[in-house]
Amino acid sequence: MVIDEQNVKIKTSRASGPGGQNVNKRSTRVQAWITIGALNLSEEEKNRIREKLANKINERDELETESDEERAQEQNRDRAIEKLNTLVEEALHEDALRVPTEPHQGAIEERLHHKRLRYQKKKSRRTAKNPDIENVL
Repeated sequence: MVIDEQNVKIKTSRASGPGGQNVNKRSTRVQAWITIGALNLSEEEKNRIREKLANKINERDELETESDEERAQEQNRDRAIEKLNTLVEEALHEDALRVPTEPHQGAIEERLHHKRLRYQKKKSRRTAKNPDIENVL
């Protein structure tokens, strides 16, 4: 867990969608945000988060998310914090470098064999109207 819950700011409001009469009475929708500077990460990691999650960061350098999927405010609060954690962890994840490989000799020979077969098939379809075609190849 990257995020310390004490640094997360929470705001609740009324959610839309299913929930019956609860929708009109209870504030179950939860918005959560955390300042990027408050994360216990190096500057390099913070910059990587700013770069990868630019569309989820507001002008105050805060990473925002919300949850209104559950009927209970506590569950939505937990889910919003979980979303923040997931976003940060995915932004910090670095993919392994791809090592380029060469095709093996058998694959090269097979490709050239099929290429020769295609050439022979197309050559057999040619008409004898223009004998200069043979000289070009």
